[in-house]
This record gives sequence, structure tokens and C-alpha cells, in this order.
Amino acid sequence: MRVARNLRLSWAALTRHPLRTALSMTGTAAGVGMVLVMVAASAGAREEILARIGALGRDMLVVAAADAPPPRSRSRTARKVTTLTVADAEALLERSGALKLAAPSTDKGVVVRFGRKSAAATLRATTPEWREIRDFRLADGRFFTHGDDAAGARVGVLGALLAETLFGDDRAVGRVVYVGLVPIEVVGVLEAKGVTVDGGSAEDDQLVVPLSTGLRRLLNADEVGMIYVQVAAPELMEDAAGEIAAVLRERHRLAELARPDDFVVQNQAVLLEAELETLSTFRAVTGALAGVALLVGGVGILAVMQLAVRERTSEIGLRVAVGARRRDVRAQFLGEALALGAGGGGVGIALGWAAALVVGRTTQWSTAVTPGVIALAAGSALAVGVVFGLTPAMRAARLDPIEALGAE
Repeated sequence: MRVARNLRLSWAALTRHPLRTALSMTGTAAGVGMVLVMVAASAGAREEILARIGALGRDMLVVAAADAPPPRSRSRTARKVTTLTVADAEALLERSGALKLAAPSTDKGVVVRFGRKSAAATLRATTPEWREIRDFRLADGRFFTHGDDAAGARVGVLGALLAETLFGDDRAVGRVVYVGLVPIEVVGVLEAKGVTVDGGSAEDDQLVVPLSTGLRRLLNADEVGMIYVQVAAPELMEDAAGEIAAVLRERHRLAELARPDDFVVQNQAVLLEAELETLSTFRAVTGALAGVALLVGGVGILAVMQLAVRERTSEIGLRVAVGARRRDVRAQFLGEALALGAGGGGVGIALGWAAALVVGRTTQWSTAVTPGVIALAAGSALAVGVVFGLTPAMRAARLDPIEALGAE
């Protein structure tokens, strides 16, 4: 009964001054909305990074050709060394016990044509092991085999985006596309992956062909740009990186010639996990900004409740005089502050949710409005109401009834 009566009194007091109540709730709504948007943005970024780590695999290393020394000419064109070979990949598998698979690979930007349609794409020449190391799945058809590679067959597998661009809803398998004047029969289409090994642009615009086909018929090259390796177990990543470096330094006679490494061993998962650490800094900064916004809303609640106590001093004295307990007075004013926080929080959650959806759909920022995010926003609103309403409530409860009745 007391709780219900306190709620009725609180409601009557808040609706007595609707404009003041609305203005007080506005500050809290802005703070809660900012909290929700910022937490949703950081949660979306975290989910995206974790998805990229999962897509890359925690058991994969990439041995890439290092940048070549700058030429003496004024040309600033970036170049890579040309010392990585297919034999290097074979030697790594033979001499490193920590490795399970190795796939030499090289790529180049090309234009792929089908009929009157054409699309810019990445031509990737590699071995069948590449698909297993990169964990690509087939949406249609098959992947090329070691027999195709040995024969230099003119076959290829399309990325999902490239297949859609060239063929739309039609089936790509069995069709022939052209790279320059070289015809390539499409034998398969990969499922969409959307992530590159460097965590950058989309990876669904590839045309993947057998290594021998790419090197001999399309690229006219002997070296490869990188070697993808799969480690036998994730805990062997550091050992595998050390063994790879030792084998390649010996094969390339780097120690003998006193030269620096002409290769780079990249652990993509570690690079992306470093992004998670950067994200934690971002979350701390945005959390501080959201805290400032909530503080502003809380000050608004504090000012309104202090004013309410001053205006209703006589009412408080009368209630105490007719038998109300001090804790009832405290509960009433604390309930009013909590109602202001909850009302502002509700509005803030609605506005913040809408803003997060707009940001996620109209910008490159990913947002994730999860139940946890909503719970955090709601909890922040209630906490603001309690923290900033406690002092006025305690002040009201401590008023002397005689002095309060005599107040004007």
C-alpha cells in the first residue's frame, strides 16, 4: 500500500510540471542514447574483428616477399623481391615439423571478360591446398586438382562477387571466361568470404587458377609472391615462424651473404588481435564521453529534485506530521528521481537504437544492438536516477516537520 501511494504521489508531482519534467528527462535521454550508440559501435567493431580472425584462421601463417630495396632512380614504384619459389614451399613442408600444409601463391590485378561483360578481378595462381588453408567452401562445382595443376589446365574457380558480376543469376560453372586472350573454363564458384588476409578489401572478386597455369600461361613468371602455410596446431605458431625463417634464410644464403631477410612471416590473427587492443582504447575514450553525457543528464535530475524539495517543504512537513515515516519521504523522492531516469532512459534507448541502425546502414561503421547493450543503457539510466536523486531524497527525509510546516 505504501509503495502504491508513493508511486501515485510521485506521478502527481512529476505531471504537475510537465515542461520541467520533460527538460530533465531530455538530458538523461541524450546521455543514454549516446551510451547506446557508442557501445553498439564498439560491439559491432569487435564482432567484425572476431569474424575476420575466424575467417583467417588461427593456424595460418603467410610468408610474403619483402619489399625490394629502393632503386637509385627517382622512381617510387613499390617493388617486391623475387626470391620466393615453389621449391621454397616444398622445402618448408619437408624441413619443418610444425607445418601441416603449404600453398605457394601469386596474384595480379586483371580484367576478366565474359561476352560483353567485364570486371576487374584478382587473378590468383595457387595449388589445391590453398582452399583448405584459407577455409574456402564451394558454392557450386569443384576446385581444381593436382592433375589440373600438373597439366597446366586452363580451368579456374570464381569468387562469389565475380561470378555474380559476370553471370548474375545464371550458372557460371561450365562457362568460359577470358583473361586477355587466354580462355579459362569455370569449374567452380566459391562461397562468399568477404575478408582478405590483410583484413582489408573484399576477397570475393578472385579468379583462382592452378599455379602452373597462372605462372606459365598468364603471368609468365617463375617466382611466387607468398606462401600460405597451415600450422599443425595453434600453439605451434611461434615455433613454426622460427623454423620458416631458418629454412628460408639458409635456402636464400642470407647469412652467408650478410643480407637482411627477403621475406616476411605474417601472423594475421595476431595483427587482428592487435586491433582488438586498439578497440579497447577506443571503447575507453567513447565510454568517457558517454559518461560526461550521463553526468549532464544527472545534474539535470539533481537540479529538478532539489527544486522539488524546496517547493514541497510544507507538504513534506505535513506528511511527517500525520504519520509518514522518514523512509517513506525518502522513498517518494527517490522514486521520482528514478522515474525521471527511467523515462529519459526509455526515450534515449529508442533514439539511440534508431541512430545505431542508421549509422550501421549508411556508414562503414558496423553496429550491434544486442540485449547486453540495451541492458547497459537501461542500467545507466536507472543508476543516474538513483545516484543523483539520493541527495535530494535524503535532504527531504531529514527535514524537521515543525520547521517544514512553518515554511512558505
